[in-house]
Order: sequence, then structure tokens, then C-alpha cells
Amino acid sequence: MNKDFETLIKNGWLTQEEGEMFANNKEMQTAISNCTSPQKENIFRALKEVSIDKIRVFILGKDPYPNPKDAHGLAFSSDNTKTPESLKNIFKAIDKAYNSNLFEQAHNNLTSWVKQGVLLLNTGLTFQKIDGEISLQNKVQRQHMKVWKPFIKLIINKIIAIKDRPIVMMLWGNDAHDIVFKNIKDKDFQKYNHNRGIGVNIIIPDTQIMLLQCSHPSPLTVNRGGDFPQIAPIHFKKCDEYLGKYKINWIKL
Repeated sequence: MNKDFETLIKNGWLTQEEGEMFANNKEMQTAISNCTSPQKENIFRALKEVSIDKIRVFILGKDPYPNPKDAHGLAFSSDNTKTPESLKNIFKAIDKAYNSNLFEQAHNNLTSWVKQGVLLLNTGLTFQKIDGEISLQNKVQRQHMKVWKPFIKLIINKIIAIKDRPIVMMLWGNDAHDIVFKNIKDKDFQKYNHNRGIGVNIIIPDTQIMLLQCSHPSPLTVNRGGDFPQIAPIHFKKCDEYLGKYKINWIKL
């Protein structure tokens, strides 16, 4: 078993048996071998830097930035000096909520959030650049997303099983929304399936986990009328209120 899976076991995300199962998963190992973004040592970075007993906020993205200069294993975070468009919209939302100036600072590495217990995870952990038609690129990336789905579902189930402390899940976009809701067994809870907005506080039954849902911060979604710019600033403040003394300092980068 490689060191990545050993660290995930140590951090409480996997049992020994689960670690061995994924380490021997041929499709996952192929996806890792063919990955062009992020660097291979950063594929599991989000889960390596936040142990399950330290998580306070869970933000779920889609897949890594295609540009390896941007992606470094933390969803939406970037090591590049040029701010990715989705991150620009996140900074605008935070600036609106706290009257800060993150957008102007353009400090794009979100590791400081991670150190406070924010899990910045994607639903797919690898991106493979393909030369050729965009349709082929999309097909390859859909396969990568499919490979990671059982792993991400397991991680979500581990979080939902936490009972002893308040946690906030920020679900940005349909991919994040769907994979989380499909892992909640309570049938009555499905009535909240698309119930999102400024005044909606949803607690997963038998947990202290609050769900805050809005559209994805990507410019494509925002330009098509997505509600992220309107709702996300209020959700950051709601997250603060719910976590109380354990709230995240979002403007500390």
C-alpha cells in the first residue's frame, strides 16, 4: 500500500480494509497514472491535510482545474498567481459578506482554510488532458469522474456518520448536491432535495450537519443566472453562526 492510503487510514478517512481495496483498484490506479492535473503527490491532498476528527466545513467541488499550475489538490484553491474564474466569484461572495478585499489581493492559495478544518474536496480527484476534439476530452473526464464516485461517496458517508459536533456542508452546484443527497437514507429528508436559498437551514436527520446549497461559482453558471452571487455571501455568515466559537476565518489567507 502506498503512503497516500496509509495517511488516509491514519487520518480516519479509511479503514485498513478500505485502504487496501482502493489501493488495489485497477481503474483508480489507471486514473492516477494518467492524471495530468494536479501533480500526483497532490491528488489526495485535501484528505491528507484534514483528518476526520478536525473537519468543521465541507466544500465539495467538481473536478480539478485542468491547468496543473492552478490545481494543487484542494478544490477551488490555486497555486497560480492568476486567479481562476470560479475562485474570483468565491472571493467576491466573501468580500460582500465581510467587506473584505480578497478579490483585490488575489492570494489564491486556500491552505489557511484547510488548517482551520475546511475540507476542500472534488467529486473527481484527477484530470487527464487529451489532445483532440472537445467531445473526446469530455468523454475521458466523465470516465475519471465515474472512477472516483465510489471513493467520494464513502468519504461523504464517513462525514454524515459524525454525530458529536456541528459541521457545515456547502454544496455548490448539482454534482455536489446530487452525490450528497443520494447518500442520505432518510426518505422524508428527500423533500428538501431542491429546497435551497437564503432562509433555508437544513439539518441532516440524527446529525449536527447543516446543508447550505446554492449554484456552482463557475462563470458559466453565474452568467446563466445561477444564484451563487446572491446566496453564497449569506451562507458564509450562516456558517459562522452555526459553528459559533469554531467558525472559520474566511478572510485569513
